[in-house]
Amino acid sequence: MNESVDVDLLIFGILLVGLGVVAHRLAPESGGVTLIIGITGGAASVTCGVLRLRRLCRRIWPIGTLAAVVVALSVQVIRAWLKVNAGTNELKPVAVILTVLLVFGIGQLVNVARTKDCAE
Repeated sequence: MNESVDVDLLIFGILLVGLGVVAHRLAPESGGVTLIIGITGGAASVTCGVLRLRRLCRRIWPIGTLAAVVVALSVQVIRAWLKVNAGTNELKPVAVILTVLLVFGIGQLVNVARTKDCAE
């Protein structure tokens, strides 16, 4: 069993929660959805990581969780950058944070999808 992928899921979940809270603090009026994505996606990623570490894993669970997080983050990234282009420069740090989370989420999704250590 590849424990580095499991630990990566745990770290990504914690990162998602932490940066989701930071993004909400920076822009409370537009960061509500980001906070929800961060908390629910982070909790689900941590849960999947813990289950994989305990060898109670199905590969489809973290893949489904990460796919949903990536889609939700994609929508938020597009909205944030459109607002920045419209002249709302206060949202630029939030757009950068969301972009970083999206890149990490896509990388983690590819990482989990490439592992062959769990049941399908």
